Amino acid sequence: MGALYLPAIIFPDTWFRALTTVMLVALLGLTGRALVSALFSFKRPETPELTLSDAELPEVSVVIPAYNEAAVLPDTIEACRNLDYPAEKLEVVLCYERDSVDDTAAICEEAAADDERFVAVERDEPGGGKAKATNYALQYATGEIIASIDADHRFKSDAIRRAVAWFESDPDIWCVKGRCYGDNPRDSLLALHATVERHIAEKGDLFAREVLGGFTIFGGGQAFFRAEMFDELGDFDESVLVEDIDMSSKIHDFGKQLRVDPSIVTFEENPATLQSWWSQRKRWARGWMQVAFRYLFRLPRSKNMSMRERFDAAFTFAYALMPVYVAFTFPILLFDMVRDFAVHNAILAPILADMGLKTTLQYGVPTATFFSEFTRNALWTLLAVSPAIAACMVFVQDYRDGFSHDSLEVFASFTLWVYLALQSVVYVVSFLDEVIFERPSIYVTTARVNSQAKSGSSKTSGTETKSD
Repeated sequence: MGALYLPAIIFPDTWFRALTTVMLVALLGLTGRALVSALFSFKRPETPELTLSDAELPEVSVVIPAYNEAAVLPDTIEACRNLDYPAEKLEVVLCYERDSVDDTAAICEEAAADDERFVAVERDEPGGGKAKATNYALQYATGEIIASIDADHRFKSDAIRRAVAWFESDPDIWCVKGRCYGDNPRDSLLALHATVERHIAEKGDLFAREVLGGFTIFGGGQAFFRAEMFDELGDFDESVLVEDIDMSSKIHDFGKQLRVDPSIVTFEENPATLQSWWSQRKRWARGWMQVAFRYLFRLPRSKNMSMRERFDAAFTFAYALMPVYVAFTFPILLFDMVRDFAVHNAILAPILADMGLKTTLQYGVPTATFFSEFTRNALWTLLAVSPAIAACMVFVQDYRDGFSHDSLEVFASFTLWVYLALQSVVYVVSFLDEVIFERPSIYVTTARVNSQAKSGSSKTSGTETKSD
């Protein structure tokens, strides 16, 4: 990234203006997409009608990898028991890690003993990570349709029927992605903002891709697949940290469909501590970079994707790398804003003049954009309020559809830009680890607030996976 600043030695004013202008435009692209997505996501999902009788329904396997999940697993199991789906057509594979140090194993075994729909599988293999655990569990899944959910996700009772309706409507649909609905905003200030962020992503961005015919993707927290997909495409790639985005890309490249329906709901828990949030977001950031490097130039040339899907894929993966540029350039523009305030402030300006710094700050550090001061301030104001506008549009949609939100989420939407600025720091650190220092990818799972696991063997200890 130091190369960004080298031309400034020759023509500093023009170059710094160019850097900050591109950065501001890039941010506008991100926020503009968020606003457009939130607007288009007002459309209701067109879930197909399920016409099959219970006897005709396909067999479904729900795969749940679990490592030190005793704090959340009982609720997940209870939600599976309450699913509106014929018992003889449903199996739940609880794949727990032998290394778990809490009651995860006992909870899984007890569920299997009490209910014949449940199968408890112990994984005792080297290496960790979501992809490895899921691939191991898939060996025990016998259904025609496979649902993969995280151990902290709880199905809405009609979720599987709604997903099956999509598969029955079109044989080319290989994956159906529902909505992960965060419901722990009061766990901490960080969980509150993460919940709002996830609402914008899950209901706004991901569903808008479906509405607009763009590059649809699924997150690892919840998704449904045809079993034959794994025969054609293989298991989840264990060498990347976001195997879900990698598999999404493979599905599109193979010419099959990935549909998004936010009426298929699982309720999720967002990280509540800085350590768990940092670990999760860093894993996502590095994983997105890994997949972006792999598909940025590949998918736009795919013959099995529409022009709109290819363009959206290029936009998606380009912006997976863009936050790094923004984070490295942001200090220049921030300095410019602080400088303008200081040199024009009635109290600070005389102090700076007495120190001999006012002239230097005013003329010696060229950091303005090519926009006029009025335009620049207007754009920054738009950037500041855009997350709140997008969040409020999602809240309105949810209230229309019968979902409720904590009142704190509305207030948090107006401070979300601070949270997103913190997230840019994660991208910088991830970029340094992935590209500059080429450190091995470490899959660090998300610690639970009420986890029984001891810190020395908790989910935050992590295990190493291969790096691209």
